[in-house]
Amino acid sequence: MKARTVKKLLCVLMSAVLLVSCVLPAVAANRKCLKDDVPLLVVSGFSEYVLVDKTTGKAVWPPDRELIMNAVQKALPAVETLIASNRTQRDYDKFCDVVIPALNELFSYIKCTPDGEPYNKNVGLLNQFTGPVSDYDFEEVRSVFTNDIVDIAVNTVGADHTWVYGLDWRVDPMVIADEIHEYVENMKERTGHKKVAIAGISMGGCIVSAYLAKYGYEDLSNITMLSSAFTGLELVGSLFCGEVVIDEQGLYNMINESMGNSIVSDILSSTGLLKKVLPFADELIEYEKDRIFSECLIPGFGYTTGIWTFLPESRYDEARQYMSMRMNDGTPEQAKAFWEKIDNYHDNVSVKIKDILKNAKKDGVCVSVVSNYDSQMPPVSSASNLTGDQVIETVHTSGYATVAPYGQTLGSAYPRNEHLSFDRMIDASTCYFPDNTWFIKYQNHVEFSNQGANDNSRFFAWIMVAPADADIHSKPEFPQFMTYDSENHVLSPLSAMMGDVNSNGFVSIADAKLALQGIVGLKKLTSAEKWTADMNYDDKISITDAKAILKTIVG
Repeated sequence: MKARTVKKLLCVLMSAVLLVSCVLPAVAANRKCLKDDVPLLVVSGFSEYVLVDKTTGKAVWPPDRELIMNAVQKALPAVETLIASNRTQRDYDKFCDVVIPALNELFSYIKCTPDGEPYNKNVGLLNQFTGPVSDYDFEEVRSVFTNDIVDIAVNTVGADHTWVYGLDWRVDPMVIADEIHEYVENMKERTGHKKVAIAGISMGGCIVSAYLAKYGYEDLSNITMLSSAFTGLELVGSLFCGEVVIDEQGLYNMINESMGNSIVSDILSSTGLLKKVLPFADELIEYEKDRIFSECLIPGFGYTTGIWTFLPESRYDEARQYMSMRMNDGTPEQAKAFWEKIDNYHDNVSVKIKDILKNAKKDGVCVSVVSNYDSQMPPVSSASNLTGDQVIETVHTSGYATVAPYGQTLGSAYPRNEHLSFDRMIDASTCYFPDNTWFIKYQNHVEFSNQGANDNSRFFAWIMVAPADADIHSKPEFPQFMTYDSENHVLSPLSAMMGDVNSNGFVSIADAKLALQGIVGLKKLTSAEKWTADMNYDDKISITDAKAILKTIVG
């Protein structure tokens, strides 16, 4: 081969090498994931991840059995003494002298300093998974969650596209927002996707809200609030305003729901045991409420910025005044730093989250809200009469639906509209997102389950990564109002779909015929039949409704 030919070949090869070396970085930087599934980040709720004392390895929150028993043993003599006394204020003072230090010792692991920083630096999360689930032992990741949300997410988008974030609820949510941002950037880098889906469970919804306020929604395809306190928690609002009330009937209700029957509450009622105990609690509140707040609850939880995310915006000023009058620890500088953090979340998240979410939806992000109802709330505050999921009230997990008090309905005279539940307990028309808010009756807080073909996992698998135009009309099997049978693991519509007068699962000419028979008096329609035949929601069945049913059939 001639030298000139060799030189030409070498030039071509060198040019090719240079070309490839220039192109490869660009290709790598713009790689695209071969999977269509969007990566999904699930943000956990309050106390879902275990906090441990890293020096001993002990679980300190939720506290392990040894810590609880230690507190009980120290408090028990004081309880026995109080029961045997004449119960004057002096007796309750002595009771608090013993019990408050025992509780403070229990809370010492998780309390914060007066400027809102975690007090015990040796306490932290037992687990935190910074990569996708596929990077870790699946059973280890799953063991952190006591429900099946990880299974549901992995089954939906794959382990390599599922991330989970463990929440250290002692940390300022606006600081956690920075970590969520790092997760989102890592997810995009690892998968090659330009956008990710994010789902906030319980307090995780508050963290998602903080992230949105700080970083926006440009990197998100989906925002899903799951049993979330993103608009607060009336229980905390009541307690932070000093409204401590023991609700006897509410206590019975909660026992019944927890046990699945009324056996225990019937025994307590027939023997009068609860009536004998409740006066102690009422008198304790009467005599010692301020002391319990200032010496125990505030040092234990009042300086925790994360707890303040549960405060409804409407109760902020009142609660701030009530709590600040009893927050006597720390220096003026610490107090200033603390209130700056609390005000920052209130002013930039609580006040603005409605507009942030509405703008996100307007710009093409799928915004979905899932709310549970018809369970008793903790019977220790003025909010006990509200219905919820045993932890958060429905009015807040739904973004302000109109909700009947626990055990009641909105009434037969309540005006009908397309967002009124069949049981007349919920009017979703007042929600932030009437067409994008789903309600599940009888489902408890974070009761995600993957135990069969009809379980609620079907719904959550769809909703967390649903397309941008998804709404309550997208899937007939997932209407706005559903009911959950936790014993048999069955999620089903609360009532038949509109127009399905004969309740056979679809709308046909038979439904229009049945409606017409009701109109002319050939058949007396049941209340359920009237409900589904009333297509224009005017509480009357007319030819207009029959025409609307026919229109549904022909499309």
